[in-house]
Amino acid sequence: MKKTITGYHLGDRLDLKELKNNLAYNCIYADPTELMYDAENQSYIGIFDYGSIVFFGIDNSVQTSIINAVRTILNLDSAELKRENFDVEIDAQASYKVIFDRLIIKALSIDIAKIIMLNIAQSVALDYYIEQSNILLNQTYQFSLELEEKGKFSIKGKRLLKYIGRLLNLKNKITQNIYIFDSPNLTWNDEYLNVINTDLSRELDIKLRHSSLQESLSIVRENLEILKDINQHSHSSTLELIVIALIAIEILNLIIDKLL
Repeated sequence: MKKTITGYHLGDRLDLKELKNNLAYNCIYADPTELMYDAENQSYIGIFDYGSIVFFGIDNSVQTSIINAVRTILNLDSAELKRENFDVEIDAQASYKVIFDRLIIKALSIDIAKIIMLNIAQSVALDYYIEQSNILLNQTYQFSLELEEKGKFSIKGKRLLKYIGRLLNLKNKITQNIYIFDSPNLTWNDEYLNVINTDLSRELDIKLRHSSLQESLSIVRENLEILKDINQHSHSSTLELIVIALIAIEILNLIIDKLL
């Protein structure tokens, strides 16, 4: 028997309490960060507070219906979603194996399904956050290039501060969800679950992409500090010029008074 797992990222945090109260499915597990629903016939739905929804053996039409329901309940935008697929083959005669985008197991349990969905949720979330961090890097790179070529920014003052604020908000949104890449508690006391989690994490490059994301965020953070320093220096220089101009005017007035 083969099951296809499909993960999506909705681009925003999800209010699990609101979803639990409004989604018409059998919730078999709930905690502050995750909901798991039984869709019958060893099919499941996993919803994670950091924005991922994972379908385990669910038809595409049902997936679309559930995503639309989540968007309606939480009033989310209908933007294009990040998506990732993974297959699980369940064969009592086969040996356990992870091959590329496929996991082979002898039997399926709820805990195994949960570990698989968690890894897919993390993977599709990483895709989304890496894309967002690349947007930050590209935007700050344009400022760096402009500074190198022209010696100044094309935007200043309030517009620059708004831009910095937008970058900071996006960076904070990414940082807020970094915790998702920790090992789940479920694997601590079950060696088999730990093996599955470790193998899936390695196959999906979770740690490698997580490290890359952290490095990108560090670069963005450094660039933001430079932008803020330059903006503050520019503001200070403007104040200095104003003070100098006022002093010059005062001196000029004194000279005129003496001449008169």
